[in-house]
Amino acid sequence: MCEKCQKIVLFFVSIIAIIAVLTWLTAEKEPAASSAKLTVVVSTFSQYEAACAVAGDTLHIRSIIPLGSDAHMFSPNPTQVADISKAALFVYNGAGFETWADDLKNTLPKTVQVLDMSQYVTLIKSEENHSDEHEKNHDVYEHGAFDPHYWLDIDNMIKMTETLDAQFSKILPVNAKKFHENATAYIDKLKILKSHYVKGLAECKNRTLITNHDAFGYLAHANKLEDISVIGLSSDEQPSAKTIANIIEIVKEHKIKTIFFEELISDNVAQTIAREAGVKAQPLQPLENISEDELKLHQTYLTIMEDNLKKMRESMECR
Repeated sequence: MCEKCQKIVLFFVSIIAIIAVLTWLTAEKEPAASSAKLTVVVSTFSQYEAACAVAGDTLHIRSIIPLGSDAHMFSPNPTQVADISKAALFVYNGAGFETWADDLKNTLPKTVQVLDMSQYVTLIKSEENHSDEHEKNHDVYEHGAFDPHYWLDIDNMIKMTETLDAQFSKILPVNAKKFHENATAYIDKLKILKSHYVKGLAECKNRTLITNHDAFGYLAHANKLEDISVIGLSSDEQPSAKTIANIIEIVKEHKIKTIFFEELISDNVAQTIAREAGVKAQPLQPLENISEDELKLHQTYLTIMEDNLKKMRESMECR
């Protein structure tokens, strides 16, 4: 072969090699771009845990409420609103819990799917969570007609998990089988937790649960307990002197041993009642949010609910 011909062949071989390399690099980049995880933004901690359990490592789950803050008082700043606007799915509690979400959802881009979780669970009216023995506020507070703390009924937590399974399968159909497997495994754990509550609260000397804030109505309702709260659904409500006096009288009359207060909000009222009634005050976690310390200790909905059960059993002298 002549020298000129060899050069021509080498030239074309080089061109083919360059095209092959570029094609390979392009092929490598495309899956990387398509495999970028979709983001799901949620509000309450219970939603965050259920979402993480269902998604596994296939979706990026973000909780919009900072650790350790009172979820009742939260309102997103512009940066957090921007984060929600970039998500594939925004899940909020509903039932009036996040008043900010009702306005925000109408301003989000059409690319963001919005899920009001309260539409998929069993709600109870807020009035059901108050005892006739103490002063009540029937203006239904700032939340609305229903108690929004529905995740404390384990059956509702199961419904939430099933809903997330279905929703995730819509936004990422290729992983539907994995989502369903993850959801089933988590629901099995929730069913075990429910069995612990059924057995653990079956026989108790006292079946009255007194809390400083009306966050535990579903927990009481699901386990056939009488729930008496010092203040209503709004965590910043201030009780009257008459209400406090009535609660102290109930504590003494029913020989209640513990006043429970919600973690992450002030315990001043509960401590005052406990001191006046000669009983102890103890925290009970409503799982709207968790603290940084709880996160570091790898606390979950499951472990915290088990801890809540232990405290309730001791207080109500269950066998």
